[in-house]
Amino acid sequence: MKKSVRNLAVLTVFAMALTGLSLAQDDTYRVSANIPFEFYAGDQQLPAGTYLFNISYETHAVSVRNHDTGRTYIVLAVPADGKGSGDPVVDFDVIGNSHMLADLKAADAGVSFTENKQVLTSGQRRSSVAIVASLR
Repeated sequence: MKKSVRNLAVLTVFAMALTGLSLAQDDTYRVSANIPFEFYAGDQQLPAGTYLFNISYETHAVSVRNHDTGRTYIVLAVPADGKGSGDPVVDFDVIGNSHMLADLKAADAGVSFTENKQVLTSGQRRSSVAIVASLR
């Protein structure tokens, strides 16, 4: 009986160690920004507010979490270049009165939202807005 309990304890400690190692391998980078206007992320319109963007290095999926409401949205992106140095930036394209999430850029990585770029081919693009963000 003692041997079984000891073996169970050893297996439990081993399982906890493996779980800790897998959690330590964080494959995302996080960008936080206060967005002062409503904007589109993909085909979803999001309200103004503070957002946390979790970007996966592996899949380039971006979860966009509204700090105030707690709602999370998932948007697919493609890899893009980072901005080289300085603070991370969240770029928006302005089409008419609408703001569309265009790019997220950090010092060494970035993503671009191509589904939004297709709308820009119609020639309606008026300007762009860059919001300085912070890494989390």
